[in-house]
Amino acid sequence: MTMFEAFLLGLVQGLTEFLPVSSSGHLAILQTYMGLEEGALAFTVMLHAGSLIAVFLAYRKSVIAIVKAFFGMISDLFKEKSLMIRKDKYRLYVVFLFVASIPAGIVGILLGDGIEKIFGSVIVVALMLLVTGVLLTIGERMGKNNIKPIEKLGFKNALIVGLFQAFALIPGISRSGTTMVGGLFRGLKKEDAVEFSFLLSLPAVLGATLLKLKDIAGLSSSGVSTGTLAVGFFTAVVAGYLAIRLLVLVVKKDRLKYFAYYCWAVGAAVLIKEIFFKA
Repeated sequence: MTMFEAFLLGLVQGLTEFLPVSSSGHLAILQTYMGLEEGALAFTVMLHAGSLIAVFLAYRKSVIAIVKAFFGMISDLFKEKSLMIRKDKYRLYVVFLFVASIPAGIVGILLGDGIEKIFGSVIVVALMLLVTGVLLTIGERMGKNNIKPIEKLGFKNALIVGLFQAFALIPGISRSGTTMVGGLFRGLKKEDAVEFSFLLSLPAVLGATLLKLKDIAGLSSSGVSTGTLAVGFFTAVVAGYLAIRLLVLVVKKDRLKYFAYYCWAVGAAVLIKEIFFKA
């Protein structure tokens, strides 16, 4: 893998992880047409890890408050024999993020190997991009008048958002897009639906990274140098941060439909190539 390829993959990962157009789908398409095989999946996980840093930078106040709330809950469990989850809103965030992470965690552990095999089929990715476009148009219509803040989400609704995230394990289905639509579907106001979507990416990406530690450790032996890895990683961080800021503005102005058009265009282009111009 060359430095340019690492830069390109990092750029695509950073932008598409948070813009609702499916990072896994875009990386699968790029890796297929660029002929990347050895180390590609583990490298993808490292790019996702770069996205963790982007979320922290964009929502550092909320992330730090959530971490403090988590340890405060553990302390109260020993002192007061209770987690006291309603003590402040960030304790509720902790619980909601945990509940919403359960479906994707279960699906990822049970069906992880099968899902990875789907990465080899760009036709499946293209079809799922078309589905993502449909979800985005529906989500934008549903969220126009929502007023519910994250702390009012509730356990049941958090689980429903988590089911949306589990669906996004299929390459071509946008994780940020589906979780955001899930939040809008359950009444979250637009800005909070976006924030919850990004915060929910933290346990999901962290879990995927931990599960692939062995593969990541073997990147150097698969022909991916430390310099190449660093280029991809830091490119994903910068591009991811900028993508988060962009999406917040887009959602506020009710412009999600443009991302839907993009998903449809890319999905249709890939299908046309695979069906009519397959080499």
